[in-house]
Amino acid sequence: MTPGLFKFVVIAFLTLGLKGCDMLDLHHKDENFTSSEAVSVFRTGSFQLDMTPDKALPLFTAPGEKLWVPGWNPVVLSGDGFERGTVFVTFGHGHKSYWLVADYDTENHRAVYVRTTPDVDTGTVEVSIVPNGEYSSTVNVTYRMTALSTAGNERLQDAFSEASYADMMKDWRRLISDNKDSIDKHSGE
Repeated sequence: MTPGLFKFVVIAFLTLGLKGCDMLDLHHKDENFTSSEAVSVFRTGSFQLDMTPDKALPLFTAPGEKLWVPGWNPVVLSGDGFERGTVFVTFGHGHKSYWLVADYDTENHRAVYVRTTPDVDTGTVEVSIVPNGEYSSTVNVTYRMTALSTAGNERLQDAFSEASYADMMKDWRRLISDNKDSIDKHSGE
């Protein structure tokens, strides 16, 4: 995909997401919501894994998270779940979210996603992984999210408080560690 076409796809994706990707419900629940009311959060955290960055990066993809996230069952609409431009949908916490793979760089062990949950929030999720010894790595996860409604404000203030985010990083590490056998089996080790 050319850079110009990719930029168009990202803009179209965000536009559709912000206008309500569920074509059956284009009604905005909070049409008077303004930018001065929108909560934005920036959270970053990290954790250690006992695996190399090459092995860890695929775990943070649409298909890879199936190996360790309970109930994670994305529907890939285009692409393979890894490549730049892939679009997939997830269902969780009572909401449908649309994801776009903005970047998937295996050489630098980095993935960037645009996530839009219509009438709730939108933003980016970045995962970068660096080696930490011969057989371990540090996973850095950054969320930059903006609310699209009063309900979105509440969700971001709750789910992305500093304490909640720190707990999420601990949970991710624990879930990956608890599922290491199935992850190893899937990767052929």
